[in-house]
Amino acid sequence: MEQADYILCECDAAALEAFVGELESCHTIQIIRQPAVCMTMVKAEDSVESQPFYLGEVLVTDCEVQVDGQAGFGLCMGDEPVRSYCMAVIDALLLSADFAATGVKAFLDQQAVLIADRERLEYNFIQQTKVDFKLMEQD
Repeated sequence: MEQADYILCECDAAALEAFVGELESCHTIQIIRQPAVCMTMVKAEDSVESQPFYLGEVLVTDCEVQVDGQAGFGLCMGDEPVRSYCMAVIDALLLSADFAATGVKAFLDQQAVLIADRERLEYNFIQQTKVDFKLMEQD
């Protein structure tokens, strides 16, 4: 799924943990590398010269698992070991041949709708704070 990483990073952590908890009873999950916090460089591109540069470092948590023999990797910003583990499990299931049977796509679709609703609500709040300078000139 194209936006799976974005959805997994933005979705509610409790919902993600509960979903992966359900999956744990149906699959054999082996943790290859425990969730670990590290620093990584953030790469960006200069908008004028289109040259890559590094903004600085960011704290990330990564994890590696095997689900029914399929490797999966989870990486997210911040100190979130549970989220990185859940992301690794779902990554392995997405890479497996029968990911549709696990309900992963349905979960991701449901979370995408919730994220879009939250972003729309936030956008509407921001729009309410904008000043209309034409109205101010009329006074």
